[in-house]
Amino acid sequence: MVYDPMQAQQYKTQRSELPEDLWQPLYDRVNYPNAGATSLAFFSTAKGQAATLITGVAAAAAKVKDYRDTNMENSNVVPTKMFKFIGISLAFIDQVPGAVANSADRDRIRNNAWMQFRIVDKDILYIPLVSLPEVNPYIVGSTTANNSTILGTAGGGGANVAMYRLPIPIVLNPYENFSVTINLSAAVALAGTGSVDIYVILQGYMRRPT
Repeated sequence: MVYDPMQAQQYKTQRSELPEDLWQPLYDRVNYPNAGATSLAFFSTAKGQAATLITGVAAAAAKVKDYRDTNMENSNVVPTKMFKFIGISLAFIDQVPGAVANSADRDRIRNNAWMQFRIVDKDILYIPLVSLPEVNPYIVGSTTANNSTILGTAGGGGANVAMYRLPIPIVLNPYENFSVTINLSAAVALAGTGSVDIYVILQGYMRRPT
């Protein structure tokens, strides 16, 4: 037995030997600028740090990330929790909701990009972005009498959330550095006048100490 003269073990606030498992995806939001980009790094700007993102319908500007944007407490690492990822989802946040160019902008990004998922020094997954489903796809489109086109999105959630289901789950251990990037062969400019925020959502379970 471990010698414990202060009997400190019974007063621990973090009991890794008695973990609890919860459904909790990891997610992060990054801005794709109107002029385009060749690489977007996700999970590298933690909650509480500043990033350029869309707020409301205003142009993307610097804001402090909160839980709307990410649940990463540290950049590229989760110190005390383990995750078992079972799927990956995307979400696109258009600067001007319902604008005609929005669906074209999403296609321009998806059709020219791929994702790379890396843990420590191992590449875990390469996949074209078109393979990853959106939780808020465009599902409604109509043209009015004055030739105004209206688009509508759907929101996903719960057990039926759209995801690319991983045939073999991916485990991220505590203190393991990881990165997720969306890469493009060339900077593809958007058709609309604004920019687009993109979410990467790593769907899965979280194990934490009690």
